Amino acid sequence: MLSSAGAPGAHPETQAAPDPADQSGADGAPGSRAGARDAAICDAALALLSEVGYDRMSMDAVAARAHASKATIYRRWPGKRELVLDAVRSRTPSQLTPPDTGSLRGDIVATLRLMADGIGGQDAALMAGVLRAMRSTPDLAFCVRAEVLEKKRYIGRTLIERAIARGELPSGADPEVWHEVGAALMFFRLLVTGEPVDDAFLTHVADDVLVPLLVHSGQKNAPLEKK
Repeated sequence: MLSSAGAPGAHPETQAAPDPADQSGADGAPGSRAGARDAAICDAALALLSEVGYDRMSMDAVAARAHASKATIYRRWPGKRELVLDAVRSRTPSQLTPPDTGSLRGDIVATLRLMADGIGGQDAALMAGVLRAMRSTPDLAFCVRAEVLEKKRYIGRTLIERAIARGELPSGADPEVWHEVGAALMFFRLLVTGEPVDDAFLTHVADDVLVPLLVHSGQKNAPLEKK
């Protein structure tokens, strides 16, 4: 494990202040003293991940930033990978139910807007840090994909199943179009161009990209008619 020297908020030569929750006996449930302690540690880990990257981030630096003891952290998380994964989970809603507006286009725009509203500048920096960490740490990448990304595929499935039931899409429409193209466009906008994710952009993504691609995927995958 690398030293935390040079990491913002890290002063390894200075012992962190004692953590009162160490003696509380709380179980880490939200709203408890231990839950507040865990949240502070996760926030510190995410801040350092954004600022210095996964490789330079250390448990010493997290402890100093969170004003917690290293013993407290290691009782909860066995290592940096587990802490980062738990911290990422803490920022990821467990379930996002796509709004049902009555039309595929409306559902896409409303769902993209919900996603955009939940992502600020700080979260964009966090996503960049997580993506960098995933490239250099294969086991972390596997866990993030399994625990976070894969769980989001149901959004596309829900949108497409509704549209097929309404008769807006052929039965062969591919939910992966949403997962691959929609997410890619959102990330590119947030992390590369830095342009606003506004209503004009969201309607462009829906009208000019996703709806046509979904219609095309359904036509391409439609079963051949028997003569």
